[in-house]
Amino acid sequence: MSVSTHQPKVRPFALIVAIFMIIELTPIFEVTMMYAAIPTLMGVFKADAATISWVVTIFLLVGAGTAAISGRLGDIYGRKRVLIILMVVSAAGSIISVVAGNLEGILIGRAFQGTSAGLFPLLIGLAREVAPARKVPLLISLTSGIGLIGGSVGALAAGILLQTSGWHSMFVVSAVLAVIAIGVALILPKSVVSVKEGGRLDLLGALVMAPAIAAILFGFTISRSQGASPVVVGLIVVGGLLFGFWVVWELRIKNPMFNLRLFRTRSLVLTLVATAFASIGILSAPALLTPILQQTPTTMPVGLGLTPTQAGLYGLISGTIAFILSPLAGRVAGRRGGKLVLAAGILLGVLGYASFLFSVHNLPLAIVGIVVGSVGTVFITVSVPIVIVENVAARDTSEAVALTFTVGRTIFSAIGTAVIGIVLASSTVPDTTAPTIQSWNAGIVLVIIAGAVAFAATIAIRKSTPMNQRGEVIEAIAQDEAFELSESPAVRVP
Repeated sequence: MSVSTHQPKVRPFALIVAIFMIIELTPIFEVTMMYAAIPTLMGVFKADAATISWVVTIFLLVGAGTAAISGRLGDIYGRKRVLIILMVVSAAGSIISVVAGNLEGILIGRAFQGTSAGLFPLLIGLAREVAPARKVPLLISLTSGIGLIGGSVGALAAGILLQTSGWHSMFVVSAVLAVIAIGVALILPKSVVSVKEGGRLDLLGALVMAPAIAAILFGFTISRSQGASPVVVGLIVVGGLLFGFWVVWELRIKNPMFNLRLFRTRSLVLTLVATAFASIGILSAPALLTPILQQTPTTMPVGLGLTPTQAGLYGLISGTIAFILSPLAGRVAGRRGGKLVLAAGILLGVLGYASFLFSVHNLPLAIVGIVVGSVGTVFITVSVPIVIVENVAARDTSEAVALTFTVGRTIFSAIGTAVIGIVLASSTVPDTTAPTIQSWNAGIVLVIIAGAVAFAATIAIRKSTPMNQRGEVIEAIAQDEAFELSESPAVRVP
């Protein structure tokens, strides 16, 4: 292998952290603003919840496909370049939503915005280019941790905008955020990538992956309202068949769009399993269990009777605490390895949401459980990318993070949300949609079981050298040899 001796221009680490956090705030705000806007949009466009929910669903569908493809494209053509292209498309989506002024236009704009979901794996790959190896875990932890506090602040900000300026203002703000993110991204050093000689772009692999994921994700998304209908089953089966074909194709061709051969590494497979079950349980719980517990009236078997504003404030508090602790997770992962932090995060998540068994009418205990669960969540989201970074070569980072974490979390969170919703709906208080204590407990037990499987998979991950104990050059050479990468010259791209 020919390694370029030309190193990227050094930027102050604090500046790099600020740039990464600003960029990651763009997709975070685009996601959380719509949760706050759904009731308003239902009234404005005289549409039911099933119709309006498409403003979220279409974002997730496009986001899952984009995240899968963006990581690989970033590894091939340069992460900075692909990052900026995605943010330009996202900004265009916000502008389309504002100019159109109708639901159809908003849906088109939201589809464009969904491309911002591909930013995270690119940022994780860039982290290894622009930061010393010993500081990569801290950079990843801060970038991941901004999601919780950014999401909490974003939801409150969206609520204020809706009440004072109308729904158009949300898209104006999201467009401004995207433009600012593009501006700061230009400050990043040029990307250094390795390009395989004589390779062709795997267009079939790129085109099949996205619809396969979209079909599976959409099937589980609508299963909450349609159950096991022929449409739901058909979507999941067709998506599964497409996905199976895609796997076989990618393993057979010489230069695949997605290097699935990475999953011959036992640790990466176990990381995917841990991510999948953590997503089904711990990472899905806040979408249903937390709001139901907080906002259901106290007259129901489960409910604390909080207003949406009160619930949002408690969410902001828990998100802030989790964000403050995210650098701790990064430092521990840097010194002791990401596996330890991942295991701790899963245990905290299980403990936090298990407390919901006993806090159905106990506000203080519920708040403690939400905070502990939020800390567990941020530990998981911080540590999984670090575990991946520890176990793949630098040139494959974005691709591995996209497949294992971003896409895996999206798909299995959708599955987990659907399954938890079905469990809660299996037994409800007559003439209401409120769960009985039996179905509520069953939902919590599901989270606990999924967490136990995730913990077992984490424990089985092989111990790797923590990032703080690696030299950057030694790390690159050792990983290149360990993963038997084909020879490829280092190329600098903008």
